[in-house]
Amino acid sequence: MELFDDFNEEEPLTMTDATGAAEVLLGLAGFRILEVTETPAEVLITIETTNDVVGCSTCGVRAESKERRRVDIRDLACFGRPARLVWMKRRWRCVDEDCSAKSWTEDSEHVPTRAVLTRRAGAEACRQVGQLARPVASVAAELGVCWWTVMDAVDLHGTPLVEDPDRVGTVRALGIDETSFLSANRDHATLYATGLVDLTRRIVIDMVEGNSATDLRRWCARQDPTWLKNVRVVATDLAESYRAGTSPHLDHATRVADPFHVVRVANRCVDQVRRRVQNETLSHRGRKDDPLYRIRKLLLSGAERLDDRGHDRMLLGLRVGDPHDETLGSWLAKESVRDVYLTDDVREARVLLDKAIVGCLADEVEEIRSLGKTLKRWHREILNHHRTGASNGPTEGLNLCVKRVKRCGHGFTSFRHYRLRVLLHAGGVTWPQQPRPSRIRTRAPYSNA
Repeated sequence: MELFDDFNEEEPLTMTDATGAAEVLLGLAGFRILEVTETPAEVLITIETTNDVVGCSTCGVRAESKERRRVDIRDLACFGRPARLVWMKRRWRCVDEDCSAKSWTEDSEHVPTRAVLTRRAGAEACRQVGQLARPVASVAAELGVCWWTVMDAVDLHGTPLVEDPDRVGTVRALGIDETSFLSANRDHATLYATGLVDLTRRIVIDMVEGNSATDLRRWCARQDPTWLKNVRVVATDLAESYRAGTSPHLDHATRVADPFHVVRVANRCVDQVRRRVQNETLSHRGRKDDPLYRIRKLLLSGAERLDDRGHDRMLLGLRVGDPHDETLGSWLAKESVRDVYLTDDVREARVLLDKAIVGCLADEVEEIRSLGKTLKRWHREILNHHRTGASNGPTEGLNLCVKRVKRCGHGFTSFRHYRLRVLLHAGGVTWPQQPRPSRIRTRAPYSNA
């Protein structure tokens, strides 16, 4: 698909007089301009094809023009104003009475059949919605068409780009993470979508509706077995559904527990203990003057990032609001988990992780023991980060692009449209190259010297 089929850099057209200047500005080969009318809202350009002599495609006899029919088409804006093409479309008739063709209506490669937009306007609308992540309603308002006209153009021009087999290629490191697709309402709970990311090229490979093991396993079953064998690393969060969903199709790959999510589990443990202690000691949720609530952010910060003032504030809050040192114990457990990622050596990381697990499992606080069980269950996957260096960082970054599409859409009801727009925006689509005009340089100001 080419957005600018009529652009030819090697053969520029130069008009020294007015002859053919309007056709050059129009840029649609095979059309001539009959009339241009300007209204306060738009520019109306009446056009017709240059095919004055047409032969019957069935018998080859020269056809005659039977009648004309007016067809209104939206095109790209003309010098900052919306443009409407009024195509006086001919209807041809075969003069041979024995011919089965009878009559037909002319067509053009620049205007798809029964389309409201020209091909180049539809392609540009697809680029605006897909590459630039603009709302469909906004693009439709600029072109002067309805929402479905633009979305149909995105579907028509964007689907071949997304389904291009060269878009994905061979994937060595695969990242898997979930994002919310539809928020909860009175009819359903929050619906999620699973994003699959090439961690090397940092593009979204595909979007899967749902976040269960069955959804992911069904997606893997549809992939080429050779393509799956080339996947060497799979990075996920600590969701059991993703570990089960990649089996058995990706059992040969090295599973990596993302460091961010491992530390987030430890931070969640700190928050859970702090909230429970808060309720047990003061019988209410955290308020701005409560000791533990005032240091909630300091508890989640790394110890090495706190200055002396931060340490003093945190210790004072724990001394006043944590009578049994339960919150302090959860903070120490969190720091022991973070210590695992202070080294790149697998053996040192194993020692630090084993110490963290033993310490958590031996603790009297239930939340800390639960953290130890989680670390023990994901022991191998946590250490695989040190063996491979892989993480879900690119996946988390691309989730921002996914959320950008979700925000500009103001809610989706069709997952097919949601998947298409996400892949057009963050799926590594090779967009047709646009012509780049020469840069106009600013003239140097006149000197008074």
